[in-house]
Amino acid sequence: MNYLYLHGFASSPQSTKARFMQQRFADMGLVLHLPDLNLTDFSTVTLSDQLAYLDRTYLHDNEPITVFGSSLGGFLAVQLSAQNPLVQKLILFAPAFGFSQRIAKALGEENITKWQQDGSREFYHYGLKRNVNLQFQFFVDAQNYSEAKLTRSLPTLIFHGIHDDVVPVSLSEEFAKRRSQVTLKLLDDDHALGKDLDSIWQDTKHFCGF
Repeated sequence: MNYLYLHGFASSPQSTKARFMQQRFADMGLVLHLPDLNLTDFSTVTLSDQLAYLDRTYLHDNEPITVFGSSLGGFLAVQLSAQNPLVQKLILFAPAFGFSQRIAKALGEENITKWQQDGSREFYHYGLKRNVNLQFQFFVDAQNYSEAKLTRSLPTLIFHGIHDDVVPVSLSEEFAKRRSQVTLKLLDDDHALGKDLDSIWQDTKHFCGF
């Protein structure tokens, strides 16, 4: 079994949860791969680019894989599992279900129109710790993806904070309700899910069968 961790939007492999999980895997003598989903240039990246990169880099040797995903990384993990049956387990942290709809709602129609007219828009990049322009094609491409694309059943563990003001917990509840192999853990936390990583790790270990 291979293990892969997908970070969130405008983030990096250096995020707190990513490094925490990688270290716990290392303590057991296992490798948790942390790809940089910014690829060569965050400003031109799309979900399709990210999925193609992940598929050719980590899903080419017929080895089954467990995929972790945080926020947008969780949404990407679901898309990856919909495309490739080598993904056999999912562990998702506040997955950004309804991603393009969330962007549209957060920005509003006027800002979306301006983004389209200008061709790019600044977003704060948490990995780079500065604002970076992102091309409108990112939003156009994102509208092609939905969690509904995952029609097969596979073991899935979701952690979601009840105080999440970025991705409503109701989206994870709806996703779990429709799929028999999903376990949803509701936590007294926000979108970052950083309050009790040790408890999250214990649940993760049990789910992975370590």
